Amino acid sequence: MASKERTPEQIRAEIAASRHAMTVGIEGLVSEVHPITLKNRAVDEAKQAVTDTKQMIYDTVDDTRTYFVDRGGVRWNNVGTVTLIVVGAVVVLATAGGVASLIRRIGK
Repeated sequence: MASKERTPEQIRAEIAASRHAMTVGIEGLVSEVHPITLKNRAVDEAKQAVTDTKQMIYDTVDDTRTYFVDRGGVRWNNVGTVTLIVVGAVVVLATAGGVASLIRRIGK
């Protein structure tokens, strides 16, 4: 059976390699939790959130626009549908307000 003993040079090399790995790991950890690094990361994340939100708004506006207007022109059926919904909502709210006012007058 062959001997697997290490030479002093091999042991020193392994210790040096381990020391280097630990130093790199500690330096990486320190740089990762450094206040400036944390601030920069937070700023980058905030900028990305703003960019994503702006893109979402642009996409929503574009989707809404294409709901009412396409290559063929104005989509009157969709315009009419939304108009009827808005008018219906206004009528319901006005009626509810009138009924509430009538109930208050009767209650006095």
